[in-house]
Amino acid sequence: MNQRAVTIQARQQGFTIVEIMIAMTLSLLLMAGILAVVAGSKITYLENERVARNQEGGRAAFEMILRDLRSAGFPGCAQPIAGLFSANNRLTNPTTLPWRFDVPVQGYEGSNGSWSPTLDAVLSGATPAPSSANDVIVVRTIRGGLPQFRTTQFTNPSDDIVIGKSAGQKVAGTTFVINDCGGESFFASTPSAADDAGTTATLKLKTTGSEPINLTANLLASFAKGAQVSPVDTVVYYIAPSATAAVKNSTAGPALWRIVGNANPEEVIPGVEKMEIQYGVDTDGDTVVNTYSNADTVDAASNWSNVVSVRLAILVRSPEANSPDVDKRTYTLLSKDVGPFNDHYERSLFTTTVALRNRTT
Repeated sequence: MNQRAVTIQARQQGFTIVEIMIAMTLSLLLMAGILAVVAGSKITYLENERVARNQEGGRAAFEMILRDLRSAGFPGCAQPIAGLFSANNRLTNPTTLPWRFDVPVQGYEGSNGSWSPTLDAVLSGATPAPSSANDVIVVRTIRGGLPQFRTTQFTNPSDDIVIGKSAGQKVAGTTFVINDCGGESFFASTPSAADDAGTTATLKLKTTGSEPINLTANLLASFAKGAQVSPVDTVVYYIAPSATAAVKNSTAGPALWRIVGNANPEEVIPGVEKMEIQYGVDTDGDTVVNTYSNADTVDAASNWSNVVSVRLAILVRSPEANSPDVDKRTYTLLSKDVGPFNDHYERSLFTTTVALRNRTT
């Protein structure tokens, strides 16, 4: 073998086993670091997503309930002052839950699988019915987003109610309130679709057919030209099992449900797990809260007409049970403690207080 061949062979030598093992070890360490970063990023992303969903659900639930509470008991310019104000509920069964418009807010205290006062048949027979150990709130209110109208002429008690509106504007609703500074009357009517195109609409008091209907075609009061006419509803909020399909590795959890008037229950916000409510009662007539009480205490004292404020707490949980940590926390919803749940759901607690504007001004 000549000298040139020996030199070429020396230059073609490969890595030693030691060098290969060192290179592999360094590569594995590098890959482990990259995988740790990726895994941490994924955990952070999922955690942020769970928190964001909870925040979104909590804000949406609050906004929905608070919007109805702020308009509860709307009397127009007629203020609920004894001796200076008259309210006439012309509907049949005016003391039943869907049509008791003289009580702006009422509720049911849920505890140990039962409610106090006893849950109304409308709710106990609902599908789904309210879940135990959660409060239920009932709000009689003018619904946000629905138009309000003014009468175009003086209205006698037995007159049809003629209202002005813009051309093409629809008159929505089946129950209404008409009020001026002398009083108000609640009544049922079925607006005619033929009126939608014109600049006026005629509301006739409905006395036949399915509820809601009126006892008679008489408002029991006269109203001045320009009296306000507004659609009004009873809205019930409660917690029940969600009808939303279960998320992978989880069950179909709880949700916030709503009943408007005598319509069927509808699921509005999935993931709302607990709801606790207290009512601010004005006991001396100065429109300032003297005490906050649960629904059973307010009902026992017949103080629903003196409620001027509401405290609300809700607990929202994530759709998926994929939190890396077990939820061992105890959550305080106003005066009630719930938990620990000992599961892998992420939970967020929301608490607020809202004044009933129409009871304090």
